[in-house]
Amino acid sequence: MLVKSVKFFLLLALFFNTTMVSATDYDEDVLEIFSKLLPRFVIMSDQKFKIKDQINICVLHEDIEKGTASSLIDKIIRNYPRGIKNYNVKLTQTDFTNLSTCNNSELLFLFNSSEKNINETLLYAKKQKKLTVSYDASLLTNGVEVSLFLGRKILPYINVSALKQNSIMVDPILLRISKIYMQTDK
Repeated sequence: MLVKSVKFFLLLALFFNTTMVSATDYDEDVLEIFSKLLPRFVIMSDQKFKIKDQINICVLHEDIEKGTASSLIDKIIRNYPRGIKNYNVKLTQTDFTNLSTCNNSELLFLFNSSEKNINETLLYAKKQKKLTVSYDASLLTNGVEVSLFLGRKILPYINVSALKQNSIMVDPILLRISKIYMQTDK
């Protein structure tokens, strides 16, 4: 009986440690960089023409990443307390099952999720003509338009093919300072 109890305890500990590890996969410094760039990505794309009085950014996450998503939102608020270029910044936080919450957003920021959730979100973004940015650069392969290239320099990482497919234009200056994603970058 004692052996079964110990095995059960170890399985529980392993489960909770795995859960905690996946919740901490996000680097606070990288989140800080994203917090400074997300409103600028809207301003440097044709999404700026959709703005009425505020920039709307929707942060999509899994339930386990709710705290990380809140941290990103807090960083954006701290970096843009009065907005940017006379626009307030409005932030919406939701999970991948509530995409309609993002209807008024110009930009969707994606944390990691299942392939199904990512693909459904990208289909939604394409239909709604919304710019997508992901924490994980590997999602550029799925059709996300922007991420970050973390190398010797940290640069915006742009999937030009996805931008064209989704009829989204970005400022040439943004293209010049970015690393361009190629299918061979997988």
